[in-house]
Amino acid sequence: MENAFQINNNPKKRTLIYKGFKAFANGEYKKALFFFSEALFLDKDDLNAKIGLLLSDMATDFPREAYGFYELYQNLINTQPRAARTKVQKQILDIIKSFDANLNKMSNLIYDEDSIKAESIDGILYKDFKQMCQNKNFKEIFQNLMFSTKIIFTSKNDFYDFLDLLVENDFYEMSISYIENMRSFTLYDKKINEILQKAVEKQSENTKTN
Repeated sequence: MENAFQINNNPKKRTLIYKGFKAFANGEYKKALFFFSEALFLDKDDLNAKIGLLLSDMATDFPREAYGFYELYQNLINTQPRAARTKVQKQILDIIKSFDANLNKMSNLIYDEDSIKAESIDGILYKDFKQMCQNKNFKEIFQNLMFSTKIIFTSKNDFYDFLDLLVENDFYEMSISYIENMRSFTLYDKKINEILQKAVEKQSENTKTN
């Protein structure tokens, strides 16, 4: 029991975790991964270090989402009683695991362009769709394609751009629908929330005019 207490209160471990979150906040994710890994080597059950390690790993591909989880974690830790600390940490770990599980859903939406062979594409790449819309009527082209084919996105930025185009061209309800269907893993995506806000505002304006 005494050894477990000494491990949990190891000052070296606490320093490593502190350095890990500092590196994470500075966008130094590889350095953060190193610090959290070292902390877990000293105490494999430390929930704080586990959260830091998972967030740092997530941040290499999804920095916005990872930082959103980090802010939520810090907010809960700072506002909840110390007695609830373990419960909060387990809740955050569950949320992160849920995000990881939902990445499989995201992979069905966003593909690696380099791995796509022209003959295997069952749809149209977004960049080709965007090119078709240049100097032409977006609504007409989109409505013609909507029921006959699917648009394939090769990056998150393409999908953001598509959602923005929908809002700008008065397909705001469709944009809202896309976002709501993805809400479980875009909850802390700043860009998605900005587009959603824009779509809701446009929907509200349209309701008033009608």
